[in-house]
Amino acid sequence: MGRGERGMVTVETAFAALFLAGALALAVVLAGAAFQLGQCQVTANEVARQAARGDAAAVARATSDAPAGAVVETRRDGTAVVVEVTWRFRLGSVSWPLSARAQVLEER
Repeated sequence: MGRGERGMVTVETAFAALFLAGALALAVVLAGAAFQLGQCQVTANEVARQAARGDAAAVARATSDAPAGAVVETRRDGTAVVVEVTWRFRLGSVSWPLSARAQVLEER
């Protein structure tokens, strides 16, 4: 190895470490978004089930379990209750809406 090439391995290792750290950070952020989407689905299922039973107190409790910043919309579609929970995934200045939907027949 010539004198001009000393330290090249160190620089390449530093760039590889930065790339791996960035990839790991992105993976953690995406895993967090997937977890929040799962929480939205759980909330949508629970709110729809309780609304189909006609239990307003349980609907309020289930709605309060939604992720912070999520919007819970409930509507009737014939004999079914449809619930959609929408949460905005933010990464820097960019955001995407993530939503989960549940539909349950009324129990009357």
